[in-house]
Amino acid sequence: MKIYTLLLTFLFCIFLVITSLAQELPLVYNVENTGADYPKPVLPSISELPIIENLPDPFEWADGRGRISSIYDWRYRRAEVSAQIQNYEIGEKPDRPDTITASVAGDTLLTVNITKNGQTLTLTSRVVLPKGNGPFPAVIGMTFIPGIGGTGSIPSNIFTSRNIATIEFVHNQVTSYGGPKDTDPYFKLYPNFNSANIGQYSAWAWGVSRLIDGLELVQNELPIDLKHLCVTGCSYAGKMALFAGALDERVALTISQESGGGGYTTWRVSETLGGVETLEATDYNWFKDAMMDFFGQVSKLPEDHHELMAMVAPRALLVTGNPDYVWLADESGYVGSKAAKEVYKALGIPDRFGYSIVSGHSHCQVPSSQIPEISAFVDKFLLGIDTVNTSVATAPYNSNLSPWITWTTPTLSNDNSLIIWTSLIYPVDGQINMDTSITFRWNKVQDAEQYIIQVSSNPGFTNIVINDSTKDTVTTFDGLSIGRLYYWRVKVESAIGVNIWSNIFNFRTITPLPLKPLLISATPTYTTRADHFTFKWHPVQYADQYKIQTSEDSTFATVFKQYTIADTVRGISGHSSGKLYYWRVQGIGFSGAGPWSDVWSFTATTAAVKEESLPTEYSISQNYPNPFNPTTKIKFSLLKTALTNIVIYDLLGRKIRTLINEELDAGNYEISVDANNLPGGVYFYRIKSGNFIQTKKMILMK
Repeated sequence: MKIYTLLLTFLFCIFLVITSLAQELPLVYNVENTGADYPKPVLPSISELPIIENLPDPFEWADGRGRISSIYDWRYRRAEVSAQIQNYEIGEKPDRPDTITASVAGDTLLTVNITKNGQTLTLTSRVVLPKGNGPFPAVIGMTFIPGIGGTGSIPSNIFTSRNIATIEFVHNQVTSYGGPKDTDPYFKLYPNFNSANIGQYSAWAWGVSRLIDGLELVQNELPIDLKHLCVTGCSYAGKMALFAGALDERVALTISQESGGGGYTTWRVSETLGGVETLEATDYNWFKDAMMDFFGQVSKLPEDHHELMAMVAPRALLVTGNPDYVWLADESGYVGSKAAKEVYKALGIPDRFGYSIVSGHSHCQVPSSQIPEISAFVDKFLLGIDTVNTSVATAPYNSNLSPWITWTTPTLSNDNSLIIWTSLIYPVDGQINMDTSITFRWNKVQDAEQYIIQVSSNPGFTNIVINDSTKDTVTTFDGLSIGRLYYWRVKVESAIGVNIWSNIFNFRTITPLPLKPLLISATPTYTTRADHFTFKWHPVQYADQYKIQTSEDSTFATVFKQYTIADTVRGISGHSSGKLYYWRVQGIGFSGAGPWSDVWSFTATTAAVKEESLPTEYSISQNYPNPFNPTTKIKFSLLKTALTNIVIYDLLGRKIRTLINEELDAGNYEISVDANNLPGGVYFYRIKSGNFIQTKKMILMK
């Protein structure tokens, strides 16, 4: 009996040790993304997204199955937020390429070469090591000028006095600040990316990760402690540091200084403040162009930047602000910080997050009151001094949080949740020219009772064409349509865990060439332009784009103007008054170009007198009359010649009509809008010309 009691006591002690260890969340990880294997959530189009007026619940699963219940769930919930931020805000951050080499010259210059698609991008970073053998903790500072240093705007002695190495990240070696071009080194590596579909914060965060890859490759030559890395920067570089730290779990400490709009602030709260950097007013070199679709409807974003900050958890994060600069929207950052803090509390690690919003100093100049706060985070999370106090919560605000934080903070268990999913085999992602009868295959999962398979015509799975179940891992379906892009996924059904959908693959059935387009009209566009005509034609099946040509002869031996567009309306300028021209249209689809339309002719009309005075600024007027039925007019002024786009959207953010999509000269313009075929309601119209972007509301009364 005594031996039995001793054995029970021994086993109980082991249980306590295991439980204690399980409750201790890591301070850092040795991989870039611990949730890389987790299936991406459904990422609906903006028209399919619900309106969320408050800050979205960071604990709620993206598929609506409820809220996370275990601290171990955070790894996967974090992966969902990452997928949403990349999809809606900054663009995809690719995984580590297969070919990376690194070298060190004289312990002072780290060179990392990344090769992809036959192109090589080179990162060179100046490294300053403390005296001694190391390995040394290190701080990576964001800069665009080589040799500036590796501490961002934080006083260097905070690090150097503590024997911490400094490493610079020269972000212009990835893509250039202030004017990214599709010829930048990063876009050469990834030819499917460009400055429109990838924001610089995705590209720059990728660059920081590749720099860390390089540090791993030379760890036998460069004595850097890879378990104690910090990233930091201020202002736009403060945003950069925040994205870099959020998207790479090998970063132990992130210090984001005065990051302002698009950083630690929340888009929703900023929208309610005046004179601050909102989603509409931010620099779209940094973000993907498609984020503009949320103009006027920020509450449709499925995430917000309290969740960007929370993505750093369970690693350490300190954010700072400066209320003297209204543009930074620090009250919004305060609200976001209070929301992010709840995630750290739920994980049982509130000391790993802090915010310090202090006035009375210049932008990116650290005041004396923040030195102890920054030093405490450095001591605890880079040097491992557990006795320092990192409960930093300094701010001048007492904002009402109830409209924004409407969710409660859950009590998370320490159970290792069992989440089950399968992976897809065939058809592979992106497969083309598939037959309309397809045999689907996926991997078997132990203890699966059955599998649910869905096929949809859209990635949001709101238009499901197949919804079936089977006990097997293979099934065949007939009757799919030709020339269609489909999406498919599979869900495991079992009784032993939480069952979720697999990743989503897409495939395209065999697609015929587009049919012959039918032309509608060629009419003058403006009363102030003699040479400008608007051309319209009917859409044709299997055409994703259209090529339109005008010529001075009916054989089109010489083409006068040519454009390829996705719309069925195009304005073209440059025709001579009183001259006869010819035009035709061709559909272009996935399988190639179809036949040309019939050839029609038009004669350029004499223009009204153009306004002589050039505008002194960009502008777009409120449409008049407003409300209207069914026609209205819009005036706009362009300061420079540029590609100009004016689009009408409905309240759900769906593109209704493209009014203008062409290069226009500087000048004053007026266009007419005929909404006879639109239902009554509220619409938005948005102009984009060069860097000028503005959105206004119009009301159609019927």
